[in-house]
Parts: sequence; C-alpha cells; structure tokens
Amino acid sequence: MNDRRPPVFARECDLVMKGGITSGIVYPLAISEIAKAFRLRSIGGTSAGAIAAAAAAAAELGRQRYRAGELSEDPQGFAEIERLPCQLCLPATECRGTRLLALFRPAPALRSLFDSFTAALDARRNPLGLPRALLAHYWRAAGVGALLGGGPLWPVALHGGNPLLWLWLLGCAGIGALTAIGWRMLRQISREMPANGFALCSGMPGPDDQAPDEVLTPWLTEYLDRLCGQRQACASNADSIERERPLTFGELRRHGIDLQMMTTCASMARPFRLPFRNDEKVRENNQFHFSESEFGALFPQRVVNWMRARQRPAQQGERSDGLYRLPLPDDLPVVVAVRMSLSFPLLLSAVPLHAVDYRSDDWRLERCWFTDGGIASNFPIHFFDQALPTRPTFGLDLGSTEDADGPRVHFPARNGDARLAYWRRFPQTGLGALGSFLRIVMNVAKDWNHETLSLLPGFRDRIGLIQLTREEGGLNLTMPAERIARLTEYGRQAGIEFVRRFGDPACWPAGAEPVAMNWENHQSIRLRLMLASVAEQLASLERACSTLAHTPEDYRRFFSERYSYPFKGLGNLEADANGRYPSQAALALAQLEALRGLSRLLEEHALERPGLHPADGAPKPTPELKLRPRV
Repeated sequence: MNDRRPPVFARECDLVMKGGITSGIVYPLAISEIAKAFRLRSIGGTSAGAIAAAAAAAAELGRQRYRAGELSEDPQGFAEIERLPCQLCLPATECRGTRLLALFRPAPALRSLFDSFTAALDARRNPLGLPRALLAHYWRAAGVGALLGGGPLWPVALHGGNPLLWLWLLGCAGIGALTAIGWRMLRQISREMPANGFALCSGMPGPDDQAPDEVLTPWLTEYLDRLCGQRQACASNADSIERERPLTFGELRRHGIDLQMMTTCASMARPFRLPFRNDEKVRENNQFHFSESEFGALFPQRVVNWMRARQRPAQQGERSDGLYRLPLPDDLPVVVAVRMSLSFPLLLSAVPLHAVDYRSDDWRLERCWFTDGGIASNFPIHFFDQALPTRPTFGLDLGSTEDADGPRVHFPARNGDARLAYWRRFPQTGLGALGSFLRIVMNVAKDWNHETLSLLPGFRDRIGLIQLTREEGGLNLTMPAERIARLTEYGRQAGIEFVRRFGDPACWPAGAEPVAMNWENHQSIRLRLMLASVAEQLASLERACSTLAHTPEDYRRFFSERYSYPFKGLGNLEADANGRYPSQAALALAQLEALRGLSRLLEEHALERPGLHPADGAPKPTPELKLRPRV
C-alpha cells in the first residue's frame, strides 16, 4: 500500500453466518461490533446462523427507518442484540435451566424423551442426570419390565433365595427394565415424533404454557419486530392485519437490505435459498402452497393471518385443494423463512408446504417437508459473491477444538494461510474410534463444498473461525450461564477483528495497528483471481470452438439455423454502417467472436513473452468458473 495516500477501507459489508444450534450464541456481540463500523447490506446464514442473520437485518432496518424519519423513536436494535446473551442466561419462567433451554419446548407427549435426551447430552457434567430422567419419566415401564425380567425368580427369591439368586434376579430385572424403557422410547420415536413433524419440539408453546413468549417461534417473531420497530412502523394502519404485520422480506429490500438463508426440502432431495425466487432467472415460489392448520401449529396466529391475507395471485388453471398459495417473496414473513432454515432434524419440527409432483400421474398437491438448511449448506459463504466485490463479505465460521485453553478465534495472518486446512483429529483406537470416524465422514459429505471454498484465497482472508469444544454450543442446550457468557466474548473478538482489518481506523480499538490482511489486500486478490479464472475459461471456450470449426458440429450453425432456445433474427448477422447489430443472433455471434479473440490475444502474448499471462503469479489455487444451479 502507498503510504502517501490515506488508507482504503470499507463502509458497508455483507455478512454470512454458519449454522450450529446453540453455537449461534457467539453471533450477537460479533454483529454489534461489526455494526459499529459498517452498514449491513446483504446478510445470510443457515440454521442458528439464519436467526442471527434475521436479527442483524432487522436491527439494520430499524436503524435505517429511524435515520429516514419513519420512526419517531430509535429501536436501538444493535444494542438490543448486544443484550441478548445476558437475557438468554436468565432463569426460565416455567422450566429448569436458562431461557436458552426454554426456547426448545417439547411437545407434551415427548417431554420424557426430550428430558432424557438433554440429560444424555449433559452426562459429562452430571453423570446421574440420565438415570434420574429415565426413572422420573419411565418408572411404570421400568417396573413392568423388571417384573417380567425377573419372571418366576421373584417368588423363589422372596422366600429365602440365596445371594447368588438375588444377584441373578436383579440382573434380569435390570435388563427387563431397560428393555421396557427402550421399547417405550421406540414407540415415542416411531409414533409421536412423526406426528410432531419428525422432531421433539414444534417451536410453539402448549395450550397451558405459563410463559409462551419464551418459546422459540413466538419469541423470535416478537424479537425481530422489536429490533426493527415494526409495531411503531405499522401502528397507523387502519386494517388490523396490516397493523399486526410481521417483518417481511420486502420491507428489508425497500431499505437496501438483502436477507437470505438456506433450507433443505427432504421431499425433493435438494436445498433451496429463501425467500424462494420469483423472477426472470428462477421461478420457484409459485409452486408452493401452505395449510392454515399446519402453519397454525408452527407459527403465531398473526403470522398465519398475514400469509392468508397476502397469498400470491392465482394463476390460470392453478389448483388449491383447500390450501392457500404461498405469498410472493416480498410478502413472506422473515420468521417463516428462519423457521424453515432452523428445523434441526429430531429437535425442531420440519415445516410442511404443498406442491405438485408433475412426474406422477396424479397432479395433486402433496405435502413436502422442509428441514434444516445446514444439511445441504451449513455455511453459505457463496451468498452475495460476484466477479469483483464492491464491499467485503464477512464470514463467521464455527469449528471444533480439543484444546479448551488455546486460542479460539482465528484469522489468517498471511495470504498463504488461505491454503492451510484445519485438521479434524479423532481417536484411532478404542470404543470411540469407529463412531468418531463415521461422524467425520458424515461431516465431510455435508460440509466439503463450503470448506473447500473457504480455503480459497479471496475467501479465507474474510472469514473468522471460532473454535468450540464438545461441551460448548451445538446440541448443548443446558449450558450454564457462565459458559454462554464465555462463548459470546469469542464473537466480540471476531467482530472487533473484522473492524480492524476492513473498517474505518476511527472505529478501531485504542492502540490497534494496521494489518496487511485488509480491504485493499482483498480487492487485489479478487482482481487477480478473477482475471486468471476468466482467462482459463476463455481458453476452454476457444479450444472447443476451434476444434469443431468447419465440421457438422460447428457452433456457428446455431446463429443461422433454428434449434431449441433459438436466437432472435437467425441469419441476419451483418452489422450496419454504424457498427450496430440488427438482431439478437448477430450480437450473440459478435460476443462469441470477441471472447475467442480475447482468448487468442492472451495466448499469443503468453507465447511471445512468458510471464504476461494473467494467471502467472496469481494466487493459488486458481478457482475454476463453472455453470452451476442458482442455490
């Protein structure tokens, strides 16, 4: 960097956050620190990262509404986000533990299974928790199993059996009790869980819940509205549904905020980006419908009322079968998309929509299930990417570590660090070896795409990695308050580091020194990578065109003859006297020839003077440009 001119820094940023259930507790302070130096423009995430992304977008909307004079009172959303960890550490009103645990309220029929599940996760800290939970909830089944397990040995032992007989009896009774408990749990898993959306919790309170506002979906709905000043913004509407309108994607978009998140459609075996797109490039939204009764069990009534009132216009010949059409993307409530991204398998109910399977003979609307977006893309760092960035996209990644005392927040110190992967070590002998190996294999199958992308130069330098131990985050729903507070501080460290690397020096911490891994460095890397990758793609294009030239497979025939998806103005290829092309076919052919000419220019110069090719000296590995679905 030239020291004679002022430093270059970014004033706006995009932000993407990884999923991780309770690991998302690291995000609030990171968001609040980043928001002190940047305006948030595009925000994305998956699962718990989707909650954080929605909160950040809502807080930015509140800030922009207030600055635009649309609100008389500043909702101070980012200050509210900063207070969130302390609020989640408070004791819950109705259940034991913190409000973080209270967010996940199981269905009444599955309370016993949920308590046993959380006790098993907390077994290291409380070894007796699981036996107590099993006996507390399954004592009837355990008693019956013990009686049946002992069988005819009970009367013999009670009439003066010897100690060996008692030992044998107790062993059989114990096996019988455990078998009966296992059978009872299996029945719950096979019957009650599928009826509850294949999970323990629906995210909604029960009919007799004493603190319904502490349960996940009602809490999140109100929380997002509070961050953006939604009640204040809608208070003047005469219509009751408009006055109770939940935060929608359109309200964010109108203030220059782009919020996106991932979900996975298990029925279609593919991921989707939310909100569903409905534009000239992708039309996904219009295929989906929703059931008022099903959504009423998953969302507050005012959310369902809004969706019913703002269902998209009907298309000619479209069937409804008693269902409602999904609203247009701008009218979709943000909380619905977050909940669809957050449906962690077995913990939170999947969300049902309805669509037509046109491959079947019966074109009727069928239920299709949407579950956790992290199954397909747990860290969608590809969101908002473009050929050359106009602002940095920060990524908050979550990793694991066995070193509880080591550093937890990692940023690359040099450009070369982008090529160094973080190892996943696991036991290679003993009882846990096979399970650990299979867990690593599953994680690789699920996460390899974003992991390899995160290692590319131009990506790793804008990603902060926060490493957590097995007792931190994840499914550890019963984390004590002091552990939650410790995790949030890791997020603050990451947020401060993003500001120091990419933000205005006036916002740096006192005494902070400039670093080489900054916004200018990132721009330089992205420019070199883009030019090198485009040159490689152009060489591939020229190779294909020149190989097939003057053969029946020559690509030029598509500008003169009619095939599928034909150009307009086939055969009318000559430019006029002003160099203007008369048809789409003529302009497309000129585009192809210009690209081929650019490829030949690069190749000729590289042959004459080695070292001139754009790929020479560019960061490695060079990414490849490919056609891929818009997901």
